[in-house]
Amino acid sequence: MKFSAEKEGKRAKCPKCGGAVPIVAAVEPEKPPEPPSPPKPVDEFADDGPALYEATVDPELEEIRKRIEAEEEEARKRKKKGKKKLPKVARKVKAIPDADSWAKVRFGLQLMMFGFGAGLFAHLLRGAYVLLGSVEFSEYAVMIAHNLEHRGGNDDFPENDGFWDLENLRIYLGMIAGRKLLDFAHGSLILSTVSTLAQIILLGLGQAMCLSVPNRYGTFGQIVAMMVLTAINFLVVLIFCFLPAIGMMGYVMISFVTPEICLTEYNMERMVPINVLWSGSPFWENFLTFLFYCCRYFHFALACIFVWSCGLSIKEKPISEGGSGMTQLCLGTLFTLIAFQLVSLCGASPILVQVMRVVYTVWFGFLVLFFLRVCLLLMQTRAVLDEKINPKNLAE
Repeated sequence: MKFSAEKEGKRAKCPKCGGAVPIVAAVEPEKPPEPPSPPKPVDEFADDGPALYEATVDPELEEIRKRIEAEEEEARKRKKKGKKKLPKVARKVKAIPDADSWAKVRFGLQLMMFGFGAGLFAHLLRGAYVLLGSVEFSEYAVMIAHNLEHRGGNDDFPENDGFWDLENLRIYLGMIAGRKLLDFAHGSLILSTVSTLAQIILLGLGQAMCLSVPNRYGTFGQIVAMMVLTAINFLVVLIFCFLPAIGMMGYVMISFVTPEICLTEYNMERMVPINVLWSGSPFWENFLTFLFYCCRYFHFALACIFVWSCGLSIKEKPISEGGSGMTQLCLGTLFTLIAFQLVSLCGASPILVQVMRVVYTVWFGFLVLFFLRVCLLLMQTRAVLDEKINPKNLAE
């Protein structure tokens, strides 16, 4: 007889003998245990890895999502197809008053930019023969003998307490650039002096064009001061640089015309620096050199201050900030040059000469940077003035 598992432990009547028989659970024969299979490596990140969780997707929600994506894609295609090119948004510019006066100022700034470019060319010419002379072998005796051999005038012996007339400027340049590069140095000095004169003339013409500037923030007074410095600088360069360079004047102010002579090896191991020893009047020559440097760099600084004032007048903050930064850079360059001049008077030891070479290099780099940045600033100022004089998008 077979019974369900719930009747286990109860009694059932036997159909054959009629006796009560207890109901017990059937006992199944035990099966031998199967050998364990080796574990397989499981990669949880593989595509066919074990499912750690179950997720079911509602088919209605999936159908709604697909319909929404199709509608968005269709709308995007319609928008792209019917899209028109919109005009570029231009900055609105307010028309500047006194446009005619500012147009003349704009042309004057262009002349001043050309002037600073001529100054950069002159500065690089001077640095060229100084750099080449730093690798030239020292031949002082040969250079003096060559100068005596080719000197002008009579060949008689000089009188008592005298000496032959020598070309002092060529001797100084030969010491700076070397005997083999003497002609190159002399030609570079002449061309550099002519470029400096051209710079002063162009700056003067540009400042004359700027006289019509509206007198705001002291612009007119700055122009007048610059024109006075233009006249002074022109006379100084003409008399003390150009005339000695072309041989029309025998006097050479060493501290102003050839200050690089203190950087040479001839200036080492001396009791008195060579630029002081060969000066006719060391105090007055160095004092005048200090004044000449101040006149030149104050001229440059006033030009930057003028751009600064123009930026304030036309309410352009980048222009005014650029003029302020250029003024500081110009005065810092002047400070470095004056430091070089004063250090050159302190002695002639090898260490001090090396220090002077470092200071001279710093000054040279600062002046190149100043010329480049002030030209860019003038170009930017001209572009802003052109936009305000001829506005294409007027602001109400």
